[in-house]
Amino acid sequence: MKIKFITTIMLLFMMALSTFAQTTFSADASDMRNQATFESNAPLEDIVGTSNKLNIMVMINTNDITKMPKAKIAVDLGSLKTGIALRDEHVRSANWLDTKKYPNATFMLKSITDATNKKLNDRKKVHAIAHGKFSVHGVTKDIDVPVELTYFKETAMTKAKMPGNLLKVKGKFRIKLGDYGIKIPAMVAEKLNDEIKVSVNFISSDAGGGMNPCNPCGPNKMMKNPCNPCGPQKMMKNPCNPCGPKKMMKKANPCNPCSPKK
Repeated sequence: MKIKFITTIMLLFMMALSTFAQTTFSADASDMRNQATFESNAPLEDIVGTSNKLNIMVMINTNDITKMPKAKIAVDLGSLKTGIALRDEHVRSANWLDTKKYPNATFMLKSITDATNKKLNDRKKVHAIAHGKFSVHGVTKDIDVPVELTYFKETAMTKAKMPGNLLKVKGKFRIKLGDYGIKIPAMVAEKLNDEIKVSVNFISSDAGGGMNPCNPCGPNKMMKNPCNPCGPQKMMKNPCNPCGPKKMMKKANPCNPCSPKK
Protein backbone atom coordinates (compact mmCIF):
# COMPACT_ATOMS: atom_id res chain seq x y z
CA MET A 1 0.00 0.00 0.00
CA LYS A 2 2.81 2.34 0.93
CA ILE A 3 4.68 1.55 -2.30
CA LYS A 4 1.54 2.22 -4.35
CA PHE A 5 1.05 5.57 -2.58
CA ILE A 6 4.66 6.61 -3.25
CA THR A 7 4.33 5.56 -6.90
CA THR A 8 1.19 7.67 -7.26
CA ILE A 9 2.91 10.68 -5.71
CA MET A 10 5.87 10.26 -8.07
CA LEU A 11 3.59 10.08 -11.10
CA LEU A 12 1.74 13.21 -10.03
CA PHE A 13 5.05 14.93 -9.42
CA MET A 14 6.36 14.02 -12.88
CA MET A 15 3.12 15.26 -14.45
CA ALA A 16 3.45 18.57 -12.61
CA LEU A 17 7.07 18.83 -13.66
CA SER A 18 6.12 18.27 -17.29
CA THR A 19 3.41 20.91 -17.03
CA PHE A 20 5.57 23.70 -15.60
CA ALA A 21 9.01 23.01 -17.11
CA GLN A 22 10.34 25.74 -19.35
CA THR A 23 12.53 25.09 -22.36
CA THR A 24 15.12 27.70 -23.31
CA PHE A 25 15.54 28.41 -27.01
CA SER A 26 18.21 30.83 -28.16
CA ALA A 27 20.14 32.24 -31.10
CA ASP A 28 22.68 35.02 -31.33
CA ALA A 29 23.80 37.69 -33.77
CA SER A 30 26.35 35.37 -35.38
CA ASP A 31 23.47 33.50 -37.07
CA MET A 32 22.84 35.89 -39.95
CA ARG A 33 19.85 33.89 -41.20
CA ASN A 34 17.51 35.51 -38.68
CA GLN A 35 15.96 38.78 -39.74
CA ALA A 36 14.11 41.89 -38.63
CA THR A 37 12.71 44.40 -41.12
CA PHE A 38 11.42 47.95 -40.74
CA GLU A 39 9.27 49.21 -43.62
CA SER A 40 8.14 52.76 -44.40
CA ASN A 41 5.65 53.54 -47.16
CA ALA A 42 5.63 57.29 -47.90
CA PRO A 43 4.22 59.25 -50.89
CA LEU A 44 7.61 59.66 -52.61
CA GLU A 45 9.50 56.62 -51.42
CA ASP A 46 9.20 53.13 -49.98
CA ILE A 47 12.05 52.16 -47.64
CA VAL A 48 12.81 48.73 -46.21
CA GLY A 49 15.55 48.44 -43.60
CA THR A 50 16.88 45.02 -42.67
CA SER A 51 19.01 43.75 -39.80
CA ASN A 52 20.29 40.18 -39.61
CA LYS A 53 21.90 40.60 -36.20
CA LEU A 54 19.43 39.37 -33.58
CA ASN A 55 20.11 38.11 -30.06
CA ILE A 56 17.26 35.86 -28.99
CA MET A 57 16.26 34.05 -25.83
CA VAL A 58 12.86 32.42 -25.40
CA MET A 59 11.86 30.53 -22.24
CA ILE A 60 8.62 28.69 -22.93
CA ASN A 61 6.64 25.65 -21.83
CA THR A 62 6.19 23.58 -24.98
CA ASN A 63 3.21 21.79 -23.36
CA ASP A 64 1.43 25.09 -22.66
CA ILE A 65 2.89 28.24 -24.21
CA THR A 66 0.59 30.46 -22.12
CA LYS A 67 2.19 29.37 -18.81
CA MET A 68 4.66 32.06 -17.72
CA PRO A 69 6.57 32.52 -21.03
CA LYS A 70 9.53 34.91 -21.06
CA ALA A 71 11.58 36.16 -23.97
CA LYS A 72 13.95 38.85 -25.07
CA ILE A 73 14.62 39.67 -28.72
CA ALA A 74 17.24 42.36 -29.34
CA VAL A 75 17.86 43.71 -32.86
CA ASP A 76 21.16 45.46 -33.64
CA LEU A 77 20.09 48.72 -35.30
CA GLY A 78 23.68 49.64 -36.08
CA SER A 79 23.64 46.88 -38.71
CA LEU A 80 20.43 48.15 -40.35
CA LYS A 81 20.72 48.26 -44.15
CA THR A 82 18.32 50.10 -46.47
CA GLY A 83 20.14 49.62 -49.76
CA ILE A 84 21.76 53.07 -49.86
CA ALA A 85 24.90 53.62 -47.76
CA LEU A 86 24.35 57.38 -47.27
CA ARG A 87 20.76 56.78 -46.15
CA ASP A 88 22.00 54.12 -43.72
CA GLU A 89 24.29 56.73 -42.15
CA HIS A 90 21.38 59.17 -41.80
CA VAL A 91 19.15 56.51 -40.23
CA ARG A 92 21.83 55.62 -37.67
CA SER A 93 22.72 59.26 -36.91
CA ALA A 94 21.89 61.19 -33.72
CA ASN A 95 19.11 63.01 -35.62
CA TRP A 96 17.26 59.74 -36.24
CA LEU A 97 17.74 56.43 -34.42
CA ASP A 98 20.93 57.55 -32.64
CA THR A 99 22.30 54.00 -32.63
CA LYS A 100 25.46 54.97 -30.75
CA LYS A 101 23.31 55.86 -27.75
CA TYR A 102 20.50 53.36 -28.39
CA PRO A 103 22.10 50.44 -30.29
CA ASN A 104 19.19 47.99 -30.07
CA ALA A 105 15.48 47.69 -30.62
CA THR A 106 14.21 45.25 -28.00
CA PHE A 107 11.06 43.25 -27.36
CA MET A 108 10.46 41.78 -23.88
CA LEU A 109 7.71 39.17 -23.76
CA LYS A 110 5.32 39.30 -20.80
CA SER A 111 2.57 36.85 -21.77
CA ILE A 112 0.92 34.90 -24.58
CA THR A 113 -2.83 34.72 -25.18
CA ASP A 114 -5.32 33.63 -27.84
CA ALA A 115 -3.24 30.63 -28.87
CA THR A 116 -4.84 28.39 -31.50
CA ASN A 117 -3.18 25.51 -29.65
CA LYS A 118 -1.46 25.80 -26.28
CA LYS A 119 0.85 22.85 -26.96
CA LEU A 120 3.65 23.00 -29.51
CA ASN A 121 3.42 19.88 -31.65
CA ASP A 122 6.08 18.91 -34.15
CA ARG A 123 5.84 21.02 -37.33
CA LYS A 124 2.36 22.32 -36.46
CA LYS A 125 1.92 26.09 -36.70
CA VAL A 126 0.41 27.88 -33.71
CA HIS A 127 -0.95 31.40 -33.96
CA ALA A 128 -1.18 33.58 -30.86
CA ILE A 129 -0.85 37.11 -29.49
CA ALA A 130 2.40 37.99 -27.73
CA HIS A 131 2.08 40.80 -25.17
CA GLY A 132 5.18 42.67 -24.16
CA LYS A 133 7.27 45.83 -24.15
CA PHE A 134 8.97 47.23 -27.23
CA SER A 135 11.90 49.61 -26.73
CA VAL A 136 13.61 51.81 -29.30
CA HIS A 137 15.36 55.20 -29.09
CA GLY A 138 15.21 55.08 -25.29
CA VAL A 139 11.41 54.80 -25.15
CA THR A 140 9.44 51.71 -24.09
CA LYS A 141 5.80 51.01 -24.97
CA ASP A 142 3.42 48.11 -24.36
CA ILE A 143 2.53 46.34 -27.60
CA ASP A 144 0.60 43.28 -28.76
CA VAL A 145 2.17 41.23 -31.54
CA PRO A 146 0.40 38.57 -33.64
CA VAL A 147 2.89 35.68 -33.86
CA GLU A 148 3.24 32.34 -35.58
CA LEU A 149 5.16 29.64 -33.72
CA THR A 150 6.41 26.38 -35.22
CA TYR A 151 8.23 23.71 -33.20
CA PHE A 152 10.57 21.22 -34.88
CA LYS A 153 11.82 18.13 -33.08
CA GLU A 154 15.43 17.38 -33.92
CA THR A 155 15.94 15.20 -37.01
CA ALA A 156 18.84 14.56 -39.35
CA MET A 157 17.36 17.23 -41.63
CA THR A 158 16.94 19.91 -38.94
CA LYS A 159 20.47 19.21 -37.62
CA ALA A 160 21.77 20.32 -41.01
CA LYS A 161 20.52 23.79 -40.05
CA MET A 162 21.40 23.68 -36.35
CA PRO A 163 21.45 21.08 -33.54
CA GLY A 164 18.65 20.65 -31.03
CA ASN A 165 14.91 21.06 -31.14
CA LEU A 166 14.01 24.26 -32.96
CA LEU A 167 11.48 27.04 -32.47
CA LYS A 168 10.59 29.18 -35.47
CA VAL A 169 8.87 32.50 -34.77
CA LYS A 170 7.29 35.04 -37.09
CA GLY A 171 5.77 38.29 -35.85
CA LYS A 172 4.47 41.53 -37.34
CA PHE A 173 3.35 44.80 -35.78
CA ARG A 174 3.28 48.56 -36.41
CA ILE A 175 4.73 51.49 -34.50
CA LYS A 176 4.69 55.26 -34.89
CA LEU A 177 8.09 56.94 -34.81
CA GLY A 178 6.65 59.96 -32.98
CA ASP A 179 5.56 57.73 -30.10
CA TYR A 180 9.23 56.84 -29.57
CA GLY A 181 10.59 60.37 -29.77
CA ILE A 182 11.89 59.99 -33.34
CA LYS A 183 11.20 63.14 -35.34
CA ILE A 184 11.04 63.17 -39.13
CA PRO A 185 12.97 66.14 -40.59
CA ALA A 186 10.81 68.38 -42.81
CA MET A 187 13.13 67.86 -45.76
CA VAL A 188 12.28 64.13 -45.89
CA ALA A 189 8.68 64.31 -44.73
CA GLU A 190 7.41 62.95 -48.07
CA LYS A 191 10.00 60.16 -48.11
CA LEU A 192 9.49 58.68 -44.66
CA ASN A 193 6.23 57.65 -43.02
CA ASP A 194 5.68 58.11 -39.30
CA GLU A 195 4.10 54.64 -39.23
CA ILE A 196 6.59 51.80 -39.58
CA LYS A 197 5.78 48.15 -40.24
CA VAL A 198 8.02 45.88 -38.18
CA SER A 199 8.46 42.17 -38.84
CA VAL A 200 10.67 39.56 -37.20
CA ASN A 201 11.49 36.08 -38.46
CA PHE A 202 13.88 33.81 -36.58
CA ILE A 203 14.74 30.22 -35.68
CA SER A 204 16.20 29.39 -32.26
CA SER A 205 17.47 26.16 -30.73
CA ASP A 206 17.30 24.52 -27.31
CA ALA A 207 20.73 22.87 -27.81
CA GLY A 208 22.79 25.66 -26.32
CA GLY A 209 20.60 26.29 -23.28
CA GLY A 210 20.63 30.03 -23.95
CA MET A 211 23.15 32.68 -24.94
CA ASN A 212 23.37 34.00 -21.38
CA PRO A 213 26.36 32.33 -19.67
CA CYS A 214 24.50 32.65 -16.38
CA ASN A 215 21.44 30.80 -17.73
CA PRO A 216 20.58 28.36 -14.91
CA CYS A 217 18.85 26.03 -17.38
CA GLY A 218 21.90 25.74 -19.62
CA PRO A 219 23.44 22.28 -20.01
CA ASN A 220 26.57 23.27 -18.09
CA LYS A 221 24.55 24.65 -15.18
CA MET A 222 21.58 22.31 -15.00
CA MET A 223 22.95 19.66 -12.69
CA LYS A 224 25.28 21.65 -10.47
CA ASN A 225 23.78 25.11 -10.03
CA PRO A 226 22.41 25.29 -6.45
CA CYS A 227 20.08 28.04 -7.62
CA ASN A 228 18.72 26.09 -10.59
CA PRO A 229 15.05 27.17 -10.89
CA CYS A 230 14.34 24.18 -13.11
CA GLY A 231 15.29 21.62 -10.46
CA PRO A 232 12.35 19.39 -9.50
CA GLN A 233 12.46 20.40 -5.84
CA LYS A 234 12.90 24.07 -6.54
CA MET A 235 10.59 24.77 -9.45
CA MET A 236 7.85 26.85 -7.85
CA LYS A 237 9.53 28.23 -4.75
CA ASN A 238 13.24 28.67 -5.44
CA PRO A 239 14.22 32.14 -4.16
CA CYS A 240 17.03 32.13 -6.74
CA ASN A 241 14.64 31.78 -9.70
CA PRO A 242 15.91 34.51 -12.05
CA CYS A 243 12.51 34.88 -13.66
CA GLY A 244 10.55 34.74 -10.41
CA PRO A 245 8.25 37.72 -9.78
CA LYS A 246 10.45 39.01 -6.96
CA LYS A 247 13.60 38.77 -9.05
CA MET A 248 12.30 39.85 -12.42
CA MET A 249 12.81 43.57 -11.98
CA LYS A 250 15.93 43.48 -9.79
CA LYS A 251 18.73 44.87 -11.92
CA ALA A 252 21.30 43.62 -9.39
CA ASN A 253 20.68 39.99 -10.33
CA PRO A 254 23.52 39.21 -12.80
CA CYS A 255 22.11 35.82 -13.72
CA ASN A 256 18.62 36.97 -14.70
CA PRO A 257 18.22 35.90 -18.36
CA CYS A 258 15.05 37.97 -18.52
CA SER A 259 16.67 41.15 -17.25
CA PRO A 260 16.34 44.16 -19.56
CA LYS A 261 20.11 44.59 -19.31
CA LYS A 262 20.67 41.05 -20.57
